[in-house]
Amino acid sequence: MVMLALIVIGFAFLLPFYWMIISSLRPLSEWYARPIPLFLNNPSPSNYVQLFQRADFARGALNTVILCFFTVTTQVFFCSLAGYTFAKLRFKGREGLFIFILGTMMIPSGVGMIPNFIIMSRLHWIDTYLPLIIPGIANAFGIFWMRQYCQSIPEELLDAARIDGCDEFGIFWRIVIPIIQPALASLAIFTFLGTWNDFTGPLVFLRSPDKFTIQLWLSVVSRQANLFQPHLVMAGSVLSSIPIIILFASLQRYFMAGLTAGSLK
Repeated sequence: MVMLALIVIGFAFLLPFYWMIISSLRPLSEWYARPIPLFLNNPSPSNYVQLFQRADFARGALNTVILCFFTVTTQVFFCSLAGYTFAKLRFKGREGLFIFILGTMMIPSGVGMIPNFIIMSRLHWIDTYLPLIIPGIANAFGIFWMRQYCQSIPEELLDAARIDGCDEFGIFWRIVIPIIQPALASLAIFTFLGTWNDFTGPLVFLRSPDKFTIQLWLSVVSRQANLFQPHLVMAGSVLSSIPIIILFASLQRYFMAGLTAGSLK
């Protein structure tokens, strides 16, 4: 009975994705057919061909890849560095500062949107990718995530490196980084998913169409020239889901190891 319930729930979760795929293979003329077909008799890749012929879609995908690259690399590096600092280094006010950082997780993101926009405007960062990268370089979740994992590193290993003359950054780079790879991969996946699927941030800070990300492009394309283009939106949605699936499949081993590290500690 439990297995049957899980299968039904699994199909319920997969149904929207399945509908998105078959909808991306339907021409616009069939979008108004009723009832909505669950199977396709003559699937056509014309929507994808039309999508690939649009230079703005390729530019939006490239913009998102570039944004994800810089966001993931900076957040993974600085959050892991801060997490190691809070986990293994002793300094005055460490616990109070860490509690303050955790407290920021309780503040809804929408509360700081207007002040953040004012700050970015005064810095002349509007219509650039800097407001989407810099404020989240060392975020509370990433620091907390890496701190919890770094706490499992034996102190004896770090002390041995100090005795050999290695400085703190050398210990972090040569010893800690190889050990915490599962946590780094997990944080990279979380950061990539958040950046790739982010719509509010690009909508607020980006102005030029040539800088739009793929999610913002999907929102705009359906209203371009006052035309209803759901077939292109669905095809673009399918393509935008592929990098997420590939990333998760390639890093799944590290991702699961990072999630279960706390239970195995």
